[in-house]
Amino acid sequence: MSFYEAHNLHFSYNDKVILKGVDLRIEEGSIVSLLGANGTGKSTLMKLFLGLLHPSSGEVMLKGKSLHAYSIKERALHVSYVPQSTQIAFAFCALDMVLMGRIAFESWFKRASQTDITLAREAMERLGIVHLEKRTFQTLSGGEKQLVLIARSLAQGAKILVMDEPVSGLDYGNQLRLLETIMSLSKEGYTFLKSTHFPEHALMLGGYTYALKEGHILAHGLTSKTITETLINELYNTNVALKQTLCGYPVCIPAFVQTK
Repeated sequence: MSFYEAHNLHFSYNDKVILKGVDLRIEEGSIVSLLGANGTGKSTLMKLFLGLLHPSSGEVMLKGKSLHAYSIKERALHVSYVPQSTQIAFAFCALDMVLMGRIAFESWFKRASQTDITLAREAMERLGIVHLEKRTFQTLSGGEKQLVLIARSLAQGAKILVMDEPVSGLDYGNQLRLLETIMSLSKEGYTFLKSTHFPEHALMLGGYTYALKEGHILAHGLTSKTITETLINELYNTNVALKQTLCGYPVCIPAFVQTK
């Protein structure tokens, strides 16, 4: 039995069909990447895995039990969401943002305990950002904000992190640092479901890949075997070649780039 899985998911917005019979399985401690063009259903699928939407038919299962059989608080103990970005109306400091992950254990109105603060700081230390704890969240760089949001998930205690295009808006250096963080946490037993527009990032991380096209799974399996030139060109209606690198994973070379 898989740790986290979807069975024959269908979903429609009004009369528009978004997902058509999607099956997806996630093993504990794995990294699963979702590939697909804009509008193919990746974000909808992730919302279904978070329990934010109900499928038209089919079911999401967590540890052998329907996701919607868990209360919202119970769900939060297992699954957390790391969005692309977060708009905050108030001037919360980074530590306050991480402490919000402890709401799963307390009420909104209860003052954070010393245990909560200790766990929040430990999560920040783990990601090397404890020096940011007093900084206002809005003043942080994109990469720093993403690490704070990941720390919030760690403080929450959830072992599954659902990430919607986590490198969106990050500069190249912060993209690589974030991917390194995901790899490191996966080795510690954390499970990741993430969408990406970068096949190279999925190849760097390894794990498993599911490719979505027009609401159904076009291909899936080990990332190293699933992501091929043919798949990329079909998903994105483009023309690229995959070239092996010294690092052990291939990169995409657009057809208009001259290579020797």
